[in-house]
Amino acid sequence: MSAVTFSPDTLSRDTRSAAPKAGKAAAGKTAGKGFFARLMSAIIAARMEQAERELSRYVQLNGRDPLN
Repeated sequence: MSAVTFSPDTLSRDTRSAAPKAGKAAAGKTAGKGFFARLMSAIIAARMEQAERELSRYVQLNGRDPLN
């Protein structure tokens, strides 16, 4: 699940007044993902690789794909 949050700037109908505020805030941040975002991406990638290894091992031992 993911959450969506809105600020008053994103809800305004005049996008020209909200754009400079977002630009100033974004200019102060460093480029790229943060530490925890990179950590979670690495954890998810490692778990996906583990799941694929286990599935291929199951298919090799039993001779059939359980997902089909």
